[in-house]
Amino acid sequence: MPRALPSAILVGVHLGLLQAGLLLTLSRALSAAHTTYALVLTAWLAGSALGLWSRAPARDLPRALGLGLVAYAGAALALGQVDFAAASPWWFAPAVAAAGLASGTYFAAAVAGGAATGRVFARETWGFLAGTLLAAAGYAFLGRHALLTMPLVTGSLALAGRPRAALAAVALLFAGCDDPVRVVPAPDRARFGAEVYPVLLRDCSFPACHGDPRRPLFVPGPGRTRLGEPESPLDAPTRAEVDLAYDRARAWLLAEGDEPPPLLHKPGPRAAHEGRDEHGRNVYEDPDAPGLAVLTAWAEGTEAPAP
Repeated sequence: MPRALPSAILVGVHLGLLQAGLLLTLSRALSAAHTTYALVLTAWLAGSALGLWSRAPARDLPRALGLGLVAYAGAALALGQVDFAAASPWWFAPAVAAAGLASGTYFAAAVAGGAATGRVFARETWGFLAGTLLAAAGYAFLGRHALLTMPLVTGSLALAGRPRAALAAVALLFAGCDDPVRVVPAPDRARFGAEVYPVLLRDCSFPACHGDPRRPLFVPGPGRTRLGEPESPLDAPTRAEVDLAYDRARAWLLAEGDEPPPLLHKPGPRAAHEGRDEHGRNVYEDPDAPGLAVLTAWAEGTEAPAP
């Protein structure tokens, strides 16, 4: 007797967790540029399309779910100890495609079993949306480990009765879960407002860059994106704007081991940064650039060099 398929809603939640988790992990560790979004969308759709072509989808579904968990775990393990690396996210296209394979395979298996196409699609879609929201909320309130553990739960439920496919992913995930609690640095707040905020506003806060509220480092202010509705776009920065920029900037001072913090490394020489000037140079291609020196001195609590 063939094994019953798992719930479309459950599979949708699981797939939403996987896709959103991959996007958040890649954006945090490698790049939050448009190329990362393009990678996740393109590779996921490619994997889903391959799943639709399965000749025996009901039999292949557990394999696809297990492969997706292992691929997700491998990507999470590879990037779990990295806060920012100068590497292309396209190296992870195979992992994204493998995670998306179960999407098409499940749909093909449900339709082959006589289920109503519209009902399956609707339930999987609603589950997918719920999984995406759950991943975002878990990451925001519980941290990166939520992105690891939540897919384990949903994947194990979807693979109920077939635990071997999930055991490899469990081993991979928990091999990389040693992440002690760290304190976010808090350099001088007044100095940030006087010295660092003007530099970030001048060099980084253009609308297509860190003046975009969707960026992890968001710097609102005069002549750029504003918070609230000031009488004039050129009015002096509000306390809320400077406070938000301060909190975002100090969060980017967290570093792993001997790696430099992303706030100082990402815009500097030889970093894989998308913010380039009209000459194709990085924001601070010169390691002695005055703006980079101001950021470094503030972060390290030393005196800024004279301009």
